[in-house]
Amino acid sequence: MNEECLKAQSLIYGLKFDEAEKILHNEAIVNHENIAVNWLSESIIFLKIFISEDKDLYTLNEKHWNTLIEKTRKVDFNNAWYRFVLSDMYIHKGLIKLKFNETFSAGSDLKTAYKYLKENRKMFPSFLPDNKNYGLLACAFSSVPAKYQWLAKIIGFQGDMNTGLKEIEDYLNSTLTVKEHEWLRVETAFIYALVQHHLNKNTEIAWKTIEPHTRNYKHNLLLNYMRATIAGYAGRNDEMIDILSQKPPYSVNNPFYYMDFLLGLAKMRRLDTDADIHFKIFTVKYKGKNYVKSAYRNLSWLSLIKNDRATALTYYSLCTKNGVAIIEEDKQAEREALENILWPADLIRARLLFDGKYYDKSMTLLNTVKESSLENLRFKLEFNYRKARIYHEKLDYGHAIPIYLHVMEAGKNQGYYFAAYSALQLGFIYEKQGKKDLAITYFKKAKDDFDKNLEYNNSIEQKAKAGLKRLEK
Repeated sequence: MNEECLKAQSLIYGLKFDEAEKILHNEAIVNHENIAVNWLSESIIFLKIFISEDKDLYTLNEKHWNTLIEKTRKVDFNNAWYRFVLSDMYIHKGLIKLKFNETFSAGSDLKTAYKYLKENRKMFPSFLPDNKNYGLLACAFSSVPAKYQWLAKIIGFQGDMNTGLKEIEDYLNSTLTVKEHEWLRVETAFIYALVQHHLNKNTEIAWKTIEPHTRNYKHNLLLNYMRATIAGYAGRNDEMIDILSQKPPYSVNNPFYYMDFLLGLAKMRRLDTDADIHFKIFTVKYKGKNYVKSAYRNLSWLSLIKNDRATALTYYSLCTKNGVAIIEEDKQAEREALENILWPADLIRARLLFDGKYYDKSMTLLNTVKESSLENLRFKLEFNYRKARIYHEKLDYGHAIPIYLHVMEAGKNQGYYFAAYSALQLGFIYEKQGKKDLAITYFKKAKDDFDKNLEYNNSIEQKAKAGLKRLEK
């Protein structure tokens, strides 16, 4: 990692790939056995595909990607960085293959990454950068949904949340000052923040972790994305809008249109009237397939808020015809669009305000809605579930618990997520109260008792398993 490679690394993390590629091209000529050049070149391919989700770009680059990995493998370099670099490359490939639903092949790549990590741990046990990848795998495989258990068996990796978090913390808190650690630490902090939010329910820890690493967000697009994402999770919706509104311009050749989706989402949750513009930019310009159905569903909701039912139905139709239903948000969007039942506008507003963490405004709107006026069962369940969630977030468990129990009973035989998620939320409440046996009971219910539920299955199972592991440690 000489000065030129460090310069290229900084450009890569700023998503300035064209400039970085020029530097790396020259470095490859000067020192063709420097595996830092291969590693950084591979990182560009990974980030380009991860950001664009462009399957054609993946196909176009796959041969070169494999060549970079093979070239690195053949270098005789008995140093801890050698296996770290290879583990990083194979994790990148595995993540992209998972994104494109190539699950079996992804498992093979992740297994190879784990092999290099294990070898490095035996040979260089004090090499801390390995903690980034080892911790990521340990956390990710600590609560694998049943449908992906076979993937964990292929890899031969038994995940553990506490071990994974400790691994990551040891690297983040280390005093390593070598320059190549600067950006690796940023990446590690983002991984840690995502785990704390998604699996550990610690959104404030997530924000406190990422905040100091992303203060240059006005001048670095990737830092802007990281900061905005965690701000949204931490209930800082106004701040998320402010961050995204100050993002630096996209590269001409590598635009990051998912950030337009995020800005639309944040504005929609505040009921801003111009939220639709950002979803329209996303649906027109984005070359990937994920989040497209969600974007059209969101445009349908925004049309209903404006009392434009005809346009709402048009967007529902576009939702069924465009994108793919792989991620859970898109699966739910498509299912809802196929039902073709238009939401009551105030119920949408209340739901969106809740998602933006504007709890008092959401409850005020819900209090204007009469449950008896809601003819569709989905909306009755949404109405009660949303009230329970607001009481829950405001720590009013006395009101939240009986409503969750009601939703569980009323929705247990439906395909909607409300009953299973109510059981999950009860698990969280009883865990917070120190009522371990009750928490375990409801986490198990969320995981096992709602076989008719068709929405957010993987997310519910993963969160329930994470809760059980926390309580059984």
